Amino acid sequence: MNKIFNWKISLLSVISFGIITFVINLNGPLILTVFAALKEMIFRFFWGGFSGRLMQKISDRNRGIKAYILGSITPMVLAFILTFTLHYFTYTPHPYNTAVINTLFTFVSGIGTTFLFKNNLMKV
Repeated sequence: MNKIFNWKISLLSVISFGIITFVINLNGPLILTVFAALKEMIFRFFWGGFSGRLMQKISDRNRGIKAYILGSITPMVLAFILTFTLHYFTYTPHPYNTAVINTLFTFVSGIGTTFLFKNNLMKV
């Protein structure tokens, strides 16, 4: 399983993106806000694990700035599409804000994760 899933990145992703999504949607109905955070946490568990392992492979195979570009841009684009689709069609109070802010954090976390992998931290 460790060849396709990074559980360390997955756990960090679940906690951080669940809290971010909850805060973004706080001015909506509470039940929909909690539901949006739970959806994001479930999505990020799988997304964080699989994309974390992909970023680990990218950081191992590429040198210099190329690893950071591939490790942040690719997950960012895919995360925006999947996050927007997930929240738009399931009654999230602010689906566009949720997708945009989570995508920006995905970009930043992609750079940070690649940095960690380049320094042999958080690898499985």
